[in-house]
Amino acid sequence: MSWQSAARGGFVRTLHRGGLPIRTGVTDLQNQLSRISLATNSSPARPQFQPISSIQSLFQANSFATASTPLKASKTPKAKTPKTADSKAKKAPLSEKQQEALKIKQQRAHIKELKATALVRPKRLVTSAYGLAMTEKLQEVKGQYPVKEAWSIGVQHATSLSPQEKEKLQAQADANRAANAAAYDAWVKSHTPLQIKDANTARLTLSRIGKKTYPAIKDDRLPKTPQSAYIIFVTQRMETLNYEGKSVTEAIKVISAEWTELPQSEKDHYHKLQVEDRQRYEKEHQEVYGEPAPKSSVYKTPEDYN
Repeated sequence: MSWQSAARGGFVRTLHRGGLPIRTGVTDLQNQLSRISLATNSSPARPQFQPISSIQSLFQANSFATASTPLKASKTPKAKTPKTADSKAKKAPLSEKQQEALKIKQQRAHIKELKATALVRPKRLVTSAYGLAMTEKLQEVKGQYPVKEAWSIGVQHATSLSPQEKEKLQAQADANRAANAAAYDAWVKSHTPLQIKDANTARLTLSRIGKKTYPAIKDDRLPKTPQSAYIIFVTQRMETLNYEGKSVTEAIKVISAEWTELPQSEKDHYHKLQVEDRQRYEKEHQEVYGEPAPKSSVYKTPEDYN
């Protein structure tokens, strides 16, 4: 049987490449082809077929088409977390009750901050003989009587002091007053002038928004506030003897009328003093606080009133 007959007979086709192992399939195919060649070798014509290497290449190409290097998997985009209804929904407006509660909360926080800035002055000792007598008696009867009755006992004791007892207590009160002044001065000096300035600003605000009065902290290091032309005029007029025997209210009314009738040339004199006092304040403010003074509506110089 010739090579071509064997090929047409489908003998080679029966050699299904899928049935051969991956490593031995090529070798077995070569052996079978060799046997076929020997069987047909009696014919004078030499069989013409492709080289084994070509068949092997074809076999490998068909056998391992699906075993090639897989393509890189594309990155799967991360799924976006769906927004919940709560995150999408806008915040509901506060009710009137909630707004009022929020306002009170903010005001309390503001007052707390102001009190921290306002500073707490040292506790003062009693500076009167009557107060010392009351304090001593209340300490003596503490816990023995109800509060109202104990208070009445203290008042009776303080109002019935002998001259000797009163003199002794008054000496103690004077010593307490001196001790208070020393403690107050030491407390003030323990803070910088800028801290005292901020404390006085906070105290003024607390007095305005609350029922309690917070007196300003006295500090000789602080520059005095500049005076207006009218205040300078009033101060100078109050120092004269023309207003002795009159109340402050009556004196101010008279002085205010005098200012209204004052010629402009004389008013300019006081305006010049106002500008000079402002310049003094700006200089001291820079020296004491280390920062410029707040701007003022006074922009003229003393020479403008000459």
